[in-house]
Amino acid sequence: MPFFRKKIYACAGFNTISLGTGRKEFHPKKPRPGIEYYIKEAGLGSIAQIKNPENIDEGVIGNFVAERFCYQGDLGGFLPMVHETFRYKPCVRVEGACDSGGLALVNAIKTILADLADVVLTIGVEVQNSVKAIYGADYLAAAGWFSGERKKGHAYFFPDQFSQRAGACFEKFGHEKIRKGMSQWYVNAVENARKNPKAQEYHNKNADLFATGMTQPNPKVFCEHINVFDCSKVSDGGSALIFVSEQGLEQIGIDKKDAVEVIAYSQVQDDLTKPPPDFTKLTTCEIAAKRAYERAAIKSENLSVLEVHDCFTI
Repeated sequence: MPFFRKKIYACAGFNTISLGTGRKEFHPKKPRPGIEYYIKEAGLGSIAQIKNPENIDEGVIGNFVAERFCYQGDLGGFLPMVHETFRYKPCVRVEGACDSGGLALVNAIKTILADLADVVLTIGVEVQNSVKAIYGADYLAAAGWFSGERKKGHAYFFPDQFSQRAGACFEKFGHEKIRKGMSQWYVNAVENARKNPKAQEYHNKNADLFATGMTQPNPKVFCEHINVFDCSKVSDGGSALIFVSEQGLEQIGIDKKDAVEVIAYSQVQDDLTKPPPDFTKLTTCEIAAKRAYERAAIKSENLSVLEVHDCFTI
């Protein structure tokens, strides 16, 4: 029996350039686009692929802490700027740290399943190159328990959380095995980016990525168990995707062959104030993945593509 009570589709995907230090056009001392620019570019990129945009019922934006990086809240208020169809319609922003974009997708799906909408535009957007890395590290610490952990934490709080996990994996599984695996993950990420002209690492010409990935960590300037290449570069950019019911497909003139059916999702949460039960496992992610498999009635061997949020190689 299908997990959803009716069919849900995703279509009209669009990505902006992921702007950051890896891009040739990035210049730290020159003005760069603000968050509203990426919201508009991503949104219009999706809307341009459909007919009758007036049939879009709602809009959802996923973003982490624009209030700190951009001094900007109420991001839902930018959707009517993207297109007049959003004026006086439900437009919201959702936040869940690194899962903010995922929560936007889930909220769109739930709204359609609840028969409150047939067409929902979702946008994920971040602008974080607006401050120096050390300040950004403090802002990113809001993804953890700030009042309970920040003061006793590392200057680079968030990278250090994953450095601790890397250290635990070294101890449990062996340093060489894990270190080589992390380096290969770095290789995979850059090689994939080289296939995408909009990716931040598209211009990366490094001839020996694996050797770079094996760079010895320097705890005097960064973290104990990871190097700077174990961390993804900070990207400014946006992505948009439209979720629809079967009726919604007709309303915006999209053929089923040009859409992807969504058959399941899982979104779970653990206690932010407690440490992970096992530093060598992403337990919450594991539980979410297992539930998604169960709801979709498939196994891992049935998948052709696996996309993983991987801002750290560990």
